[in-house]
Amino acid sequence: MPDTQLRDIRKTQPPRVLSPADRARWTEQGYVIVRRAVTPETVAALTAGLHSFLDTRPEDPSTWTSPHTGNERLPGHSGLVEMYSHQAQWDIRQTPRVYEAFADVWDLDELWVTIDYANVNPPNRGARAFDGFVHWDVDTSADPLPVRCQGVLSLTEGDEEVGGFQCVPEIFAEWEKRVSRQPAGRDPFTPDITGYPVTTPEVAPGDLIVFNGLLPHGVPPNVSERRVRMAQYLTMAPAREENAGLREVRVRFWRDRIPPHPPEGGVREREAELYGPARPTELGERLLGLRAWHGESTVG
Repeated sequence: MPDTQLRDIRKTQPPRVLSPADRARWTEQGYVIVRRAVTPETVAALTAGLHSFLDTRPEDPSTWTSPHTGNERLPGHSGLVEMYSHQAQWDIRQTPRVYEAFADVWDLDELWVTIDYANVNPPNRGARAFDGFVHWDVDTSADPLPVRCQGVLSLTEGDEEVGGFQCVPEIFAEWEKRVSRQPAGRDPFTPDITGYPVTTPEVAPGDLIVFNGLLPHGVPPNVSERRVRMAQYLTMAPAREENAGLREVRVRFWRDRIPPHPPEGGVREREAELYGPARPTELGERLLGLRAWHGESTVG
């Protein structure tokens, strides 16, 4: 993995998706929004796939609190859905505009995509209600600091009412000054956000948020009356093609529809029993590791 922090990368490749204003936001605030990153048709396909997987019906609010959401891998019931291998999820991962956004961030062509879960967060009521949270997914006490970006593709509108993605850009912006003031023994995964405003960017279906791993972020509660928040998590990082074992494991996740995370609740059915392997494009094969970035070698 690269040692240079993502905000400090000096571009050598021409920009593909991110404008100079986007780049400035990325550097200063730790996140950027790529509008209309995927087509409405792809959004609709994954939305329908999630409803089918969860046995929920968009027109019937009584079905929205599926027992198959609410995985407690994160604090509270934040709506994680252990679905990874649907064709529409792969269509999002292999969308050129999505890939190009991450290539802009890394200033690198040769990337691999994560095989990650989805999110379905209905109105915050009943047994699944939670207060929301802000955290880091990386150890911010590590030296050197981790180099990581993350992403979330919105399948529905996101705003302060329905929730979605929230973050604290001011902590990211003044990172060095803030870290120097932190007490010894602090929780390196839970920031003290006292006195800092929390930002909930407004997004539309098909918008992609890419954010730095050092940006405090999380999920606020859905306080709407009749709206469901849906999203697909994904990110990309430099490919590790020299690691044959890791490459083969990734291909097996795709081919056999095996959950990459050990199930901890929320799994309705085995995806291997629901559908066959997704059809990757040539770009998708490279992002998976099935095809090398340079040359035509493949994994069996």
